[in-house]
Formats: sequence, structure tokens, C-alpha cells
Amino acid sequence: MARQNERKLLRGSFDEKLTQVESIIRKMNRRQNNYVIGVTPPIPVFDWVKEPDENGVVFRKLMPGNGKITIGCMYVEELNQQLNPQAVLNIEGKLGGMNIKIPITKQALSIEPLMPVEFGQRLMLSVDPVEACKGIWTAFLFEVDIAHTQKDQQLADGFLALVEEADGDIEDAGV
Repeated sequence: MARQNERKLLRGSFDEKLTQVESIIRKMNRRQNNYVIGVTPPIPVFDWVKEPDENGVVFRKLMPGNGKITIGCMYVEELNQQLNPQAVLNIEGKLGGMNIKIPITKQALSIEPLMPVEFGQRLMLSVDPVEACKGIWTAFLFEVDIAHTQKDQQLADGFLALVEEADGDIEDAGV
């Protein structure tokens, strides 16, 4: 019976037969690989303060899991450059910490700390001197560790069904 189905499929010109064989190979290859690669986008963490607190702090966040702070930005509405302000990005917790000093030379800054973080660590951004900056916008991207992402095997099966359906639509359209 399978041989009869093969004879039915491989009909037409050489190009049509080649297209049919490619389609069969794609379907067979998908059935062997029973996984789907998913992408977990980074999570934005952001804030705005009218002015720093008495210690210069403008941003505080508690990290809910392992991962990495990949990139960030800061915008200062009122900046007094004559005071030579700097921002200090600090991560601290039971496992230690680190800090990065960033000169604030213009209103909009890009920050690329690439700081690994672990559950329970605290991320803090402060400015020094306190009176140098007002109206401070901050945003960072937190990239979640793959161990904290949800894995769903059913996703692979559903994805394959969608791809096969799309292939059928393409074949029906004669593409």
C-alpha cells in the first residue's frame, strides 16, 4: 500500500517530482527532531524619580531569579554637568556583588553592564552628587536564566502541526 502512495506522489514533471521529494524529506526530518527552539525575550525593568533620595538612589529592584542585566539606559531631564556627576550601578546580595561607575556626560546614556544576577540580589542605581540630576528615567533589560523558563513539550507537537498545515497550504497553492 505504501508503494502505491509513493507512485501517486511522484507524478508530473521532473521539477514537480523534486518538489514532492523535498516536501517528504522536510516532513520526515521534522518528525525525527522532536523539539522546538523558543526565544524568551528579556524583561524590561524601569522607573522614574523626580529627584534622587538623600543617598543619591534613583532606582531599586529586587531580582526574582537568576539571569543577567544586559543593557540599560538613563535619561536625566535636568543635568548640571559642572558638578561632574556619575552614576553607580550596584548589585548586591548574600553571594556578594559588584558596582560599575558611569560618568554622566549627557542627558541620555546607554549602559551595558552585562551583570550576572542571582535570586534575591538587589539592583540599585545612584547618582553622585545628589544635586546634579533631577527627573531621572531608568530602564534595564533582565535576561532570565534558561533554567527559570517554562518548557512545554506540547509546544513542539503543536508547532509541528502548524508547520505541516502551512506546508499543505503552500502545496495546495502550487508554490
